[in-house]
Amino acid sequence: MLTLTGGNLDGAKADAELSFPGGIRQALANLNANYPETDIDSRPVGIVSGTVGKSLVKLYFDKESGLLVRQVRDANTIVGPNPTQIDYSDYRDVSGIKIPFHWVVSWTDNRTTFDMTDVQLNVPIDAAKFAKP
Repeated sequence: MLTLTGGNLDGAKADAELSFPGGIRQALANLNANYPETDIDSRPVGIVSGTVGKSLVKLYFDKESGLLVRQVRDANTIVGPNPTQIDYSDYRDVSGIKIPFHWVVSWTDNRTTFDMTDVQLNVPIDAAKFAKP
């Protein structure tokens, strides 16, 4: 079992809290939207940043759709800053909510791709699944 601390704990907290977009204002402290517009894959995006714990998180939103297309965060670790980038795409409608079915997580020395085939909202989960082993 891996115990998360410091910047790694901040990153896990950011991932969990940002899974519910309606809670971005509550999840991030020190919000800042004073960034110049930029492009990702030739599409204009707006940037909003904030902090989770001591970690800076930048969110990149598609200017046309309003959907989150990228998250970049720097976790402060014992060996220095460790950047993580998550790119979201293939948004589909699930019970009236746009959910990304494809995301790529990149960090210093690796990359992981996630492709969802089915997403169900509000499915009951046995609390025992969350107990420490």
